[in-house]
Amino acid sequence: MYICINVPFNCKRILYIMKIEIEFDVLRDTKMSADDYTYLYIVYKKGFALLNNLNLKPDLEKLQQEGYVKLGESPANHTIRQEFIDLFISDFDAMFAELCGTYPFKVNAPKRGVRVLHAIDPDAKSNVKAKSKYRAIVGGKAHKHRSIMNCLNKQLTVDKHNLGYLQNLEVWLNNHTWEKYEDLNEQQQTENGEQGQRPRITRTL
Repeated sequence: MYICINVPFNCKRILYIMKIEIEFDVLRDTKMSADDYTYLYIVYKKGFALLNNLNLKPDLEKLQQEGYVKLGESPANHTIRQEFIDLFISDFDAMFAELCGTYPFKVNAPKRGVRVLHAIDPDAKSNVKAKSKYRAIVGGKAHKHRSIMNCLNKQLTVDKHNLGYLQNLEVWLNNHTWEKYEDLNEQQQTENGEQGQRPRITRTL
């Protein structure tokens, strides 16, 4: 689940929206508030002018103590530390390798025998299109990758008796098939795979 924060700002008299997605698991694990994360993210993106128009109340001393930022005299002088950057930026090659390692390499299809769904080696030539597609989907967003992996694991649990019909990896990515499993809770995974309702919270500042 995510908090989606839409931050409006003007540039040359045109209104733009900066969309910040915050994974609830990140806030829970780090014990940050949404304001903490938003503030650090905007500073990291050097959107200093935005901060003047937002009513954010981050606990800066706590964030510094926990190693997410080194405070300067003003936001422009703050240094965002790697500890925070790693929350949403990760090694793309490592993320794609995890996807390939989790997504079944081959399945036994009814009446068709063995179907190969992707190459085992993430850097194989036959994986180039799938890797390019995944890069376009997740970019450097580690939380997006984690969300997709979570959905994939749900699908593998729900469809464990029907994996013979699983799409090849490139088709799975092109069709955004993981999105079907985003709202599936644990009980429904084990029962019948029906989707549950999980709210998406949108906040406009």
